[in-house]
Amino acid sequence: MFADEFSVQEQQKLVKFISENKTLIISDILKGRASFSAEWMLVILKLKDSDLKWTLKPINYVLNYFGNGEVCITDRGSIKIGKITLQRKGGDGGRKTAQMLQFKINPCLLLD
Repeated sequence: MFADEFSVQEQQKLVKFISENKTLIISDILKGRASFSAEWMLVILKLKDSDLKWTLKPINYVLNYFGNGEVCITDRGSIKIGKITLQRKGGDGGRKTAQMLQFKINPCLLLD
């Protein structure tokens, strides 16, 4: 289901839950936990043979950059958590993995 297919009351509960757990959710998807948690994010963009842009940012900067902003349901039924899009995976021909969630960011935004 898409989030806009829920009742208004269910949408409000979902947005409230995500808002209350926003810091933990963002940290889990971008940083991870335990001994292998990330401390830096490296982004490299290579457009042509000679054009190369890159940046190395501390993970706390990245968490703030992508996570700051409202939690809301988009017109297409996805959920936005700041600059992070949360949506159902789908597109797996009915396999069990189509029931999973996926989180999307555009790491190139860190290059600006």
